[in-house]
Amino acid sequence: MDGIFISYRRDDSAGYAGRLYDRLAAHFGADRVFMDVEGIEPGLDFVVAIEEAVGSCRVLIAVIGDEWTNSKDAAGRRRLDDPNDFIRLETGSALQRGIRVVPVLVGGAVMPLANDLPDELKALTRRQAIEINHKQWEASTGELIRTLESILKAPAADPAASEVKPQADVPAGPVTTGEGAAPGEKKKVAPDEQGQGNSTGKRWIAPAAAVAVLLAGIGLWLGQGDRKSTTVPEAPVVAKAVESSVAKLARPASKPERPPVVEERPPATPVVATPAPPPAAMPAPVVKPEERPAIAVAAPLIREFKAEAAAQRARLCYRVSDAESLTLSPRPGELRNLGEDCVVVMIDGPTTFTLLARNGGKTVRRTLAVAPKPSAAVAVQPAAPASTAAAPAGSGQAAAALPVRGERWVYKASGKWPTSFKQRFEIVVQSVADSLVTDELRVADGSGGPELRRSRGSKPDFVAWTVIGMEFSPYFGAYVDLARQGSLGSLPTPDFDSQWRDWHSSVEVLGRESVSVPAGTFDAFKVQVWSNRRQTGSAATMQVEPVRVRFVVWYAPQVKRYVRLQRTVVSANNSEMEVDLFELVAHRSP
Repeated sequence: MDGIFISYRRDDSAGYAGRLYDRLAAHFGADRVFMDVEGIEPGLDFVVAIEEAVGSCRVLIAVIGDEWTNSKDAAGRRRLDDPNDFIRLETGSALQRGIRVVPVLVGGAVMPLANDLPDELKALTRRQAIEINHKQWEASTGELIRTLESILKAPAADPAASEVKPQADVPAGPVTTGEGAAPGEKKKVAPDEQGQGNSTGKRWIAPAAAVAVLLAGIGLWLGQGDRKSTTVPEAPVVAKAVESSVAKLARPASKPERPPVVEERPPATPVVATPAPPPAAMPAPVVKPEERPAIAVAAPLIREFKAEAAAQRARLCYRVSDAESLTLSPRPGELRNLGEDCVVVMIDGPTTFTLLARNGGKTVRRTLAVAPKPSAAVAVQPAAPASTAAAPAGSGQAAAALPVRGERWVYKASGKWPTSFKQRFEIVVQSVADSLVTDELRVADGSGGPELRRSRGSKPDFVAWTVIGMEFSPYFGAYVDLARQGSLGSLPTPDFDSQWRDWHSSVEVLGRESVSVPAGTFDAFKVQVWSNRRQTGSAATMQVEPVRVRFVVWYAPQVKRYVRLQRTVVSANNSEMEVDLFELVAHRSP
């Protein structure tokens, strides 16, 4: 029970969690850092499996992003309201077991309020949180590592040790013999006892003198015989014979050879080894708080925060001073410009935006409610940006952002199940003709032959691969200006499975945000794609019949292809059948 468990939501913090795992595994060892509950066999109670996995660790890191609290499932319900939500089970189990829970805020997220959490998670709001960000990655994660080291180095609580009671103080002085005397006190002798003792002593004077004379005669006899006193042990025998004869006369109640006055020496209580308190008080002079003197930090000030709403988008402008970090939620997240700037975000309904400014330990926030303005110009218009971006590869500056033959991208795949595809694969451009790109897919370990597929970058498209499954428009961000792209509906959608047909899809650009993948951190456009179909199977096939597929794709224009793609397949009974994640590892030009 000496491990670290990382709990996170894939929707909002998978990039941070993966990077944090690599950092902690490099410091503490991969065998002490756990991420994801994998390998739950069919038929096992996944609640019990999660509790056992969490219970085997000593610390749980709750990675909290901006969608941790309000993330919704495919049916539009808040995930935290589901008793079987993995995050709720992991965090609740750790709090219930008394395992140390460390909230880690990423992407500009703030600690959730107790009213927004189920009962078993309300205690999380009382835990001190640590904030990490990509700009100060080493420093912020270093603080977390120091915290974890102090937790793991502390000995585990031992109930038996706390029950050990010190032995009762025993006086160092001689204990007075005699009945009724308290330890360390002299026995009070009654006057009649004193008289008896004096008379007894007088009666013993004559026998004692006889014994002394007898011993002296024996000594002289031995000396004259010039022999070693090997027969000295015989003396007690003689003494015992004399004593037995004298004892017949009178045997005192207490032993006369040890009278109380002579036997009781002053108790040595002052010499008791109790002067241990001085060493125990030695660590007290160490004054650690003096090492970190308090520094006056100015509170950040939000001078202006306003919005200009249009159809399906809003332009948010701010002016802030004395801030070391700025976050705009629910999107785009962490802001680069800490002084004054405007950002454009996509909205599909009334949305409340929160601007959060931090400086040291001081935080200031301001909220702003924005609603899109109804307009007849909301009609889909993909043609304008597509015609501009779809220039041929040799047509000047625009072509620099388009893929070229021989260019390659390496991705790392991960999945929800043990049988999910979890290998690295490489995409290599074979040819480019206008906006039609031919790619070759190669698996890193050589399993399976290479595959060739074509995709059109100037409009939304799907690419069906045998190895990795369905991709959504890999070059959409290179050929289309996503900053001006609105929502698109009624897209032609291929069948994800020959048994389940008649899919239809819609696309929405959610805005821009910073995303972290193994290849680095990118300022990317976040695009959401929903593919849906009507349920056609019976109640017996609800668990295996897909009815919804959600793609969340992050496009970085400088990379030309997507840097991150998450694909979630939902069944007719609203359970997640598959959750696959592809993240960019490397990008190489020809």
